[in-house]
Amino acid sequence: MSGKHTLDGQNLAAALNMLEKVTLIFEEADIRYSITAGTLLGIVRENRLLPWDRDLDLRVFYPDSEKLIRSIKKIRKAGYIVRLRYQEKEDPPLKKGDLRILKIYSRRKLFLKGDVMMDCFIATKDNGMYVWSCGGDRKYTKKAVPAHFYDDLEELSFEGKNYTAPVEREKYLEYRYGDWQTPQQKWRFTKDDLAIIATDHKPKRK
Repeated sequence: MSGKHTLDGQNLAAALNMLEKVTLIFEEADIRYSITAGTLLGIVRENRLLPWDRDLDLRVFYPDSEKLIRSIKKIRKAGYIVRLRYQEKEDPPLKKGDLRILKIYSRRKLFLKGDVMMDCFIATKDNGMYVWSCGGDRKYTKKAVPAHFYDDLEELSFEGKNYTAPVEREKYLEYRYGDWQTPQQKWRFTKDDLAIIATDHKPKRK
């Protein structure tokens, strides 16, 4: 949860609109994506976006990096602000300087960021895992999940639109959260995610 504002109240409609518009742009550009993390958790467990969550979460994939960059113009035309973040250090299989995330913000007035944010983290497939990093230099955290979770995707219907999500979504949520069926409003991406790994790709499982 890296945003400052929760996805409730007047932000909920804006968040649902962003989720629909951005994924439509990705679909039209043939960019493979998956609903993931807290967004997937809310939809699967409660058929809603978690009202205490602070961002939307999509997984995208390294082979589509150029397509993602080309899609930015359409995302901005749809009314959003886009910021790019790059891998800050060499940490195999993650390469320094590679695109690691698109951060998408709602717009307030002409140039100001609004209250709704989406993180599109880019994962790299390596040795049977999908690997990504988050947190930047200050809170750098490396994570990975078994490749089959993102290799095997299917449609997931939510609020009148079909999105793409893991086939084994309940097992995926267990892999990330453990007891995912019990709501936890305080969750630290640097410590509580069971997908955090060391440099040897061994998950720090509890």
